Amino acid sequence: MKNLLFFICIFPIWVFGQQIKKDCQCSCNVVLFSKQQLVPILDNNRRVKCYIMDDTIKENYYVLKIKKINRNYVYVSASAAIFDTIPREGWINIKNLGIYPSNFSTINLYNLPQRNSKIKSQLLKPEYYPFNIQNCYKDWLYIKYIDVDKKLKQGWLSPEDQCSNPYSTCN
Repeated sequence: MKNLLFFICIFPIWVFGQQIKKDCQCSCNVVLFSKQQLVPILDNNRRVKCYIMDDTIKENYYVLKIKKINRNYVYVSASAAIFDTIPREGWINIKNLGIYPSNFSTINLYNLPQRNSKIKSQLLKPEYYPFNIQNCYKDWLYIKYIDVDKKLKQGWLSPEDQCSNPYSTCN
């Protein structure tokens, strides 16, 4: 009877609870949104491990690989392109991350992170300024951006339209 009660009450909660876990697995490279500003990397207890900063004077910029997202925090591996040999890993607030456009013609943003999804909106004239990242799924990024028409555009940005190289425009 105990076993039956376990399978009826507890087992479904455990199984279905596993499927709605908030962590999102991701494999995107991104950049820091702000320049010349210290950004803390946190440990699992949200204590500061170290700081990173894109240094425009020394032209030393970080490239970050998103490994997973949990609400407003992103677990990253961060490496300075010139001076770092050992990546720094930890949690960063998602508001500190961005992605550049890979071209400056019209870019489609999708409803879902797949090419055959409906187009949600279009960026008419993207500038070389990072888009705000909101979420990530595999190699797709959900972004927000105020376009030249002064309208907020948001949707899934395809991997081909992303540029995480801080030294080039990728086009």
